[in-house]
Amino acid sequence: MSPAGYSDSRISKKCAACGMDLDARVQEGRYKRAFTCQSITADTTDGLPDSCWLNQNNGSEDTKAALAAMSEVSKCDNFSTNKASSDKRVEVLMNYISEVGSGEPSLTWYREQLRHHTANVVNAALATLPYWKIDELKIPSLVSIGPIDKCVQRVRENANDELADLLAGYVEHHYELMEFGFEHGLYGKANPVKISTLHQRIYKLANYLEWIHGEGHQSLQSANRSTLDEYITEKGIHSSAVYQISNFYTWAKKKHRFIPNIGFNMRGRNKQRDDFPFLKLGVSQDVFQRICSHPEPQGRALALLSLLYAQTADESISLKRSDLIRDQATGLWMIARPDSEAFRVEPEVSEALDECIALADKHTRKVGLKEEEYIFPGRVRGHLGRTVAHQRIENAAGVKPNLLRRTSIVNIFRGGQKTMGTVVLRDTLGVSSPTIHKAIRMTGDSVNAPTAIEEADALRKAFLEDDDD
Repeated sequence: MSPAGYSDSRISKKCAACGMDLDARVQEGRYKRAFTCQSITADTTDGLPDSCWLNQNNGSEDTKAALAAMSEVSKCDNFSTNKASSDKRVEVLMNYISEVGSGEPSLTWYREQLRHHTANVVNAALATLPYWKIDELKIPSLVSIGPIDKCVQRVRENANDELADLLAGYVEHHYELMEFGFEHGLYGKANPVKISTLHQRIYKLANYLEWIHGEGHQSLQSANRSTLDEYITEKGIHSSAVYQISNFYTWAKKKHRFIPNIGFNMRGRNKQRDDFPFLKLGVSQDVFQRICSHPEPQGRALALLSLLYAQTADESISLKRSDLIRDQATGLWMIARPDSEAFRVEPEVSEALDECIALADKHTRKVGLKEEEYIFPGRVRGHLGRTVAHQRIENAAGVKPNLLRRTSIVNIFRGGQKTMGTVVLRDTLGVSSPTIHKAIRMTGDSVNAPTAIEEADALRKAFLEDDDD
């Protein structure tokens, strides 16, 4: 006997992907969404048409997931905002099916999609495809790809084509280096070009090119060192930006021999910053109490991980359930990432993580999939985005995340833990050696100072012991 409400009646409905008429259960007629052979109401007992994209893409799991997602992301009422957004996601999915089909798209494909859609739309459309979950993604984040091309377009509109073409060539040069990294198995952070860093460079260069055009320079050939010095004086830019501009001149001179050679390096210029801002002991104690009383568990956990264990927001938001191990003796969580040593967290952090896991258990992805991997789930790569994480940390602590992290690094040395503190920061918490050396100098000791051999097991207590004034 058929279940209650089930009907053998079928209707014919056109597939939104291949355009062929398919059989569907009658309730599909009530839905206003993109219908495909992977919709839950589709009846494919008679087989798929020859023109089906699954046949064309050799039964790809990514294509199958994209066809299923087309029906899910297009579910919405006829309100203009929702309808427009869902139509954009369907368009991205259809482009993936017809142009990629299987695996991770190329950088060129991403750039083309981001010319027409925001990173949020592309992320939301592709987030449930199997390739999105692989460990070695070539492009781990889409946020900065679109703005890079927009910087070039801005120069084209506000300056001229010659300067814009030069900047576009510089972008392509970096993307060629990125492709070289892909060919040699370098992905994500290991790649020779980090897209977010490239975005910062191109943004600074776009500002400079717009400025020299406003000063009457139609090309880079007439903008010499005195022009750059005038720009530095007028805009008060940081020497790191000047260094990036000089690198741009060096690259451009290889293409056009009459472009001036601008010699500039970072030696002695803010290479080691004299200032290393951090919170005084009394202030850090107040911040710690404020974080502990913050009602939102994700902000509380992220802020405590930053203040107590010098974790960056990127490291914290990518924590997986498999990275947590329960300490049987104390009942507290231990963080044990595959590439670093395990360390036990304080009771306040362990309690906040428990609340975050409870929230993650209730979290549902956009197309109805439960989150089973990340402790801080979100829609970027399965976890919270960096911008959202920074905002939640600042809401919980009242200060910037980087300030909390620097305070954590200095606090370890406040307790007299010189060499042991270095080992914990470098090998367990993943802090770079130059940053550690800056923190040691801020405590008034040299890097090679005598060691107080005490096990660095109570990081929170280390900065609660003595005042540093």
